[in-house]
Amino acid sequence: MSKLFFKIKLSLSAILFLLSCQIKPKIWTPQDLVISDQTDLNFARDLSAKQMAEDIDYLIFSLTRGYGGHDFAPNDSFSQSISALKNISKSANMAEFHNQIDDSLFIIPDNHLAAYFLGNVGKKRRIQKQQSVGRVGPNNIRDPRKIWETRIDSIGQKRILYISITKFPDSEDGIWTGFISSVSFLKKNADAIVLDLRGNTGGDDSMGMELATELYGRAFEHPIKNQFRNQSPEALALSVTDIQVQIINMNKMKEQIPPYLRKKLEEFNEKYNLSLRGQLPLNYIRTGKGGGSRFDRITGFKKPIYILMDRECGSSCEFTIAAFEWNKYVKRVGENTNGTFHFSNAGMAILPHSKIKVVIPTQYSEYYDRRFIERIGIHPDIKVEGGEDAYEVVKKNLNCL
Repeated sequence: MSKLFFKIKLSLSAILFLLSCQIKPKIWTPQDLVISDQTDLNFARDLSAKQMAEDIDYLIFSLTRGYGGHDFAPNDSFSQSISALKNISKSANMAEFHNQIDDSLFIIPDNHLAAYFLGNVGKKRRIQKQQSVGRVGPNNIRDPRKIWETRIDSIGQKRILYISITKFPDSEDGIWTGFISSVSFLKKNADAIVLDLRGNTGGDDSMGMELATELYGRAFEHPIKNQFRNQSPEALALSVTDIQVQIINMNKMKEQIPPYLRKKLEEFNEKYNLSLRGQLPLNYIRTGKGGGSRFDRITGFKKPIYILMDRECGSSCEFTIAAFEWNKYVKRVGENTNGTFHFSNAGMAILPHSKIKVVIPTQYSEYYDRRFIERIGIHPDIKVEGGEDAYEVVKKNLNCL
């Protein structure tokens, strides 16, 4: 009897040991968050429960160590999101698995933070996007293949400098050649300016800041006073991966990799290695975006400036609009912007088994008065009712001046 008991006890111990080996979570490192430009990004068709569990652990590791908003997400939403991720069903199919992940992230009021599967976000986010479709007319650019245009429009006896920007590529992209010089030349004989940002979902705000400087005629003060940037190895690894994904997709399309993108990859790799060695502060706080004072006299364009905006305008589009907050000649026209504002400098996590792509911001921007407009957006000065065209509203307004 004692021998049988010993054998049973030994067998149970062996089973428990094997089970403990199976459920022991993998220990992730920053290097696990970095992908190479040879990584296969094709989505999985199905996953085992163990693979799903590892993907979730990987994502939680990415968020807790690399996300720039975990100390700033309001109302305990970050911890609620992590709890929701831990409770995701491991018996779901791929589409359901993705939807649960994105719904868990959606708890945090951060419009950049999102999970993508087959190019789509989750159901809740898709519904929100459908409700945010611009209703104040399309961007009035003549050639939709271009990203900017400057021209003179005549409205009655007035000469209007019309500036359209449909998106914000990297400021070093050659596509911007001639933009600021064109604005500088055409503004000289203009009676007013219309800056059309409708449909612009963002990108790199550097050219928006250059445009603001040109129209202020000096360095200006931006209402964003502090930017808190996560510089942990994990955050910088996510930034490296984001660029690698761009390179992989460009290689797949047989597109030439622009020099500025390779330069940016080199810079992030350098910062990543510095952070690994403990030679970079874990947090970087930037103050005084814009570099000027709101009280300095405007020396640039001292005539009416109308900014056309809609619910699609987000991220760098909103940062550009915000740059004009203290310009007394500016009126915002249209509807509330998207509210993809406070969380930025997005990196990317590629979940190892499913290959679901998760955009993870590494920076938080704080207004001088600490207002929070994520998912709310910037309010217009002249509200345009749904179905009306914001540019037509401006034309009527100018005719009355």
